[in-house]
Amino acid sequence: MRSKTDLIQIRYILAVSGTGALLLSLMPILFALDSIMMPGFYFRVLDVSILFLLLAGMFYAGISMNLRWRMLSDIKKMVLNTAVYVSATAFSIALHWPIWKITSHIPIPFYIKDEIVRNLIVMLVSFYVVRFYVKMIENQQLKESYSDLQTQHLNSQLTALMNQINPHFFFNTLNTLSGLIQENPKKSELFLDKLSHVFRYILNMQENSQVLLADEIKFARDYGYLLNVRFEDKLRINFGNVDQVNARIPSLCSQLLIENVIKHNRMNHQFPVTIDFTLKNGYLQVCNNLCPQLNENSTGLGLKNLNRRSEILSGKPILIEKTEDTYCVQIPLIPVKR
Repeated sequence: MRSKTDLIQIRYILAVSGTGALLLSLMPILFALDSIMMPGFYFRVLDVSILFLLLAGMFYAGISMNLRWRMLSDIKKMVLNTAVYVSATAFSIALHWPIWKITSHIPIPFYIKDEIVRNLIVMLVSFYVVRFYVKMIENQQLKESYSDLQTQHLNSQLTALMNQINPHFFFNTLNTLSGLIQENPKKSELFLDKLSHVFRYILNMQENSQVLLADEIKFARDYGYLLNVRFEDKLRINFGNVDQVNARIPSLCSQLLIENVIKHNRMNHQFPVTIDFTLKNGYLQVCNNLCPQLNENSTGLGLKNLNRRSEILSGKPILIEKTEDTYCVQIPLIPVKR
């Protein structure tokens, strides 16, 4: 039982064989048509028909054999092709000889030379058609291998970037939340519930580079609740209806941006820090009012990592807009494939 690929290959070989045979027998066909209603016309038609079938058979056999011999060295392939060529040419001349003697007064050596040249063309075309086909397949395989390696490289980059983020978040959150539990015992039950959601989400994101926007915002709401318990009225986070959009986004990006706001701004009851999540032209925009720390020391590693992740996942960088009063980061949304 032949596979679908084998059948497609056979169809291509038949198409090339038929086209090549028709082109090489075109002149004899025209000469045969010129002799219509003349003595020997039917012998000429028979001669041309045999010629076409022989050429098509030689093309098919030559291409098929060269495909099977493609792993051999060029010298071995040329020797084998020459042997097939000599055998096929001798058979073709022997088959045509009686017809040439009946249908034409042209010396037989002319037909023999014509047959030798024509069959040589068949051999060379068959050899180089297969050579071109094999090179094309090899190039395609190289492209696919390169694409696979590139994908693996991107995945390794994503994993490395995630590993840089997670320890930073993990240890800082544990320190923060342990203090919150002690300060707010009445809220400990709800706090622990939100805490379990947060850490469950983080564990699930260890091997997920991107998530649905709705899932990320749900996590951000839980994380925001934990922070609000600690900072009370010093911090306000507004999410609006951004989670209604069906899109994907780099995982844990909301935590990174919220943490950056807290890290780089002073917070007090008189001048609270407000963080607003909104949608803007295919981006998730996270803005906050500015109240910078007096001695701010930042490496910018978090935003650099987020920018790199965004470029890998969506092909677009994050956008940062800063004014005297506000600081905004825009993360490109990743369309959901249907």
